Amino acid sequence: MVLVWIIILIVSLFGLIKSADYFTEYSEKIGLLLGMSSFIVGATIVAIGTSLPELVSSLFALGAGTTEFVADNIIGSNIANALLILGIAGVVAKKGLQMTTSLIDVDLPFFFMSMAAFGYFALDMKISTIEGISLLIFFIIFVVYNIKSEPEGEDQDEMKELKKTYKGERKKIWKYSMYIVISIGVLAISAKYLIDSILTLSELLKISSSTLTITVVAFGTSLPEILTSVAAVRRGNHAMAVGNVLGSNTFNLLLIAGIPALITPLAIAPTTFEVGLPFLVIATFIAIFVMFDNKIRPWEGIAMLFFYLVFIGKIIGVM
Repeated sequence: MVLVWIIILIVSLFGLIKSADYFTEYSEKIGLLLGMSSFIVGATIVAIGTSLPELVSSLFALGAGTTEFVADNIIGSNIANALLILGIAGVVAKKGLQMTTSLIDVDLPFFFMSMAAFGYFALDMKISTIEGISLLIFFIIFVVYNIKSEPEGEDQDEMKELKKTYKGERKKIWKYSMYIVISIGVLAISAKYLIDSILTLSELLKISSSTLTITVVAFGTSLPEILTSVAAVRRGNHAMAVGNVLGSNTFNLLLIAGIPALITPLAIAPTTFEVGLPFLVIATFIAIFVMFDNKIRPWEGIAMLFFYLVFIGKIIGVM
């Protein structure tokens, strides 16, 4: 019985991730076909798409009455992003992970401020509806600021090329739309079985659902970012690898916490409050510290991976 539910958990995570990938891919194509610049598509559609697994699974968790899942998943994913993904990227980039000034000037402040806002709201072990609204307002400011910061004229040549590439493909919009609808359906089914498997396994294994969520599920939903960041580093696109992490963490803390909090106040489990939340603050400061000189060196990446292992050890009670 336990093995069956472990398989369901793994398959659900896979379905969640792949359906979100398809949603993002075809939404991106439609956005470009409708004349949106690649910069805006990246800052909105792609960024939201990568956060869909966390959002949809959180909404299904509310339906199952486990509001703790939302904070568990957000905190676990953000710690994995800040320590695990940046750590791996720093090690893969043998000469160091280089960053652009725009990442330090724009993305890093929002990365810190979103953590500070979420952390402050979580001090009473819940995120209220009013606090959820505040997070969503901050999220809108973040998106608008990103769109407004689009470099003027930089996309004109690119848009000409895209128009040539997608010329004659407008008739495929309906086809792409169908793919999006199907991916949303698979996303919903996967999210439902993910929540069911977590609740069942926590009972069968006598492990709290919070521990499973903040470790296994958070790691699983962070896999797309790991693969994307490693691939970007190998292509030499270091800014994309870092921007992917900073943007994902900001979206998680503002959007993924904000929307469910509109429906019902979100509870924060004791273990998550006592271990996860402090580690979220620690992970954020570690990431900011190593990025402040526009470079993450391999030894810094190894140190970040070590801190992630310490977090896992602490959350499962072996430390």
